[in-house]
Amino acid sequence: MNQGELTLAISKRFFLTQVESQEIIKFILAEITGDLKKGERISLRGFGSFTKEKRSSRKVRHPKTGKIITIPERITVDFNPSESLIQNLS
Repeated sequence: MNQGELTLAISKRFFLTQVESQEIIKFILAEITGDLKKGERISLRGFGSFTKEKRSSRKVRHPKTGKIITIPERITVDFNPSESLIQNLS
């Protein structure tokens, strides 16, 4: 499912226009992004949780050239699914 399909599903389910559904999705994503930027943990009961993590730099071997390169430090988002989500997938 992509954002367009989600917009369409929300608009059909809640009898909204696609523009209204798109605005709701944008608002939710902006709130989640803002809280992750602040370093807060996002928990959606029955779905999972998102946390901001810092990956330290590391040295790796380039598979094609064999040369050792350094991958710089970066910020990433970690997702941990809830038990109920995992159970519903099987």
